[in-house]
Parts: sequence; C-alpha cells; structure tokens
Amino acid sequence: MTSPAAQLESALATTIEEKTAQGRTDQLPTAQGWHPGARIGATAELGALLAYNDDGSTGICNLENGRGTWLNLQPQDRKQDHRPYSVWRWMAAYNGRPACLMGRLAPGAARLELHASDGTVAEADVVDGTFAAEIAVDMAGLRHARERLEAHEAASAEGRAEFERLMADSRTEMAKLKVRVYDSAGTLLYDGAAINATD
Repeated sequence: MTSPAAQLESALATTIEEKTAQGRTDQLPTAQGWHPGARIGATAELGALLAYNDDGSTGICNLENGRGTWLNLQPQDRKQDHRPYSVWRWMAAYNGRPACLMGRLAPGAARLELHASDGTVAEADVVDGTFAAEIAVDMAGLRHARERLEAHEAASAEGRAEFERLMADSRTEMAKLKVRVYDSAGTLLYDGAAINATD
C-alpha cells in the first residue's frame, strides 16, 4: 500500500479504533475531511505523511513499511517567525536514519531545499502547501547516540541527563542544516538555518 490516500485512511482508522478501545474518545481526530500532504519514506521501514483537514486540523501519519499506522494531531500551525515556512516536526540524523524536516510553506512559497555543509542538497516533497524533506548527512555529534543512551538505565538520573544532552546535541546538529525556499518563479525567499529555538 503506497497510495498517500490509502496510507492516510489506514492511519486514521487505526488511530480512531485504538483510542476508542482505550476510552480516549475525547482525543479522537475528526473522521471526515482529511487530505494527504507531503511525505517521506513512502515505502521505507519508517516514514511520515503530512495530513490536513477541511476544518483546519493538521497531523502527521506514521508510516511503517508503506502502511499508515497512526495519525498524530498537530497543534495549530506555528508562527513562521520571519521564515516562509513553519516546522511541524524535525529529526536529526542518528542511528543510520536521515535527518528530516516537515511542515507547511507560507503562501507564495513553492519549493524548499535542505542543504548540508558537504554540499548535499535534498528537495522537499511539496503537496498542497505542506512539505517533507529528508537528507542523508553525517551529524558528528550524534554518531554514537544509541550507545550514549544505552550506557545508562533509562529511568535513572544519569539516563535522563544523557537524554537531555542528546536532545541538545540534536538541536545543534539540525541547526547546521540550511534551508532555501523559493517562490514559483524561482526567486529565493529564504536562506538560513533549518530550525530555530522555537521549533
């Protein structure tokens, strides 16, 4: 199953079914009006599909081996903070996974690229104003992320402290990626850090 619509339908159905079974009906996503947006890792072991609803709700579907498995509702669109895009989710590159950046483009923005310091460029998938990009990049500060976490008991003070250090290192590494955003005529609208302190 690789159709974005089918992935969204599967993720939505699973989310509604499981939350209903858990008695969390106050947290159910709206059942109708959803549309698939941009995606990464469409058939990969792990991927993501952005979604938006006619009522203004937004979400990100978790994808596993091409199947939609869960719909995470997003808070209302974040402000774009002088950038022509808002960030819904970012993840630094670690444990063999690429870095990713997902969100919504501002009106007038048409294309987004992720740029690594080694010259690697990844163009985002853009669908109905949503974007999703992933880039294979070596983030030196995160090369041993798994070992760092596994060196401590997760619930211990040391484990929590190491997790916080890893999150800070992730933010530092992710901020080294650059984003370029263009309008439909190819005019550069933004050239700067991929994330900021509020993302």
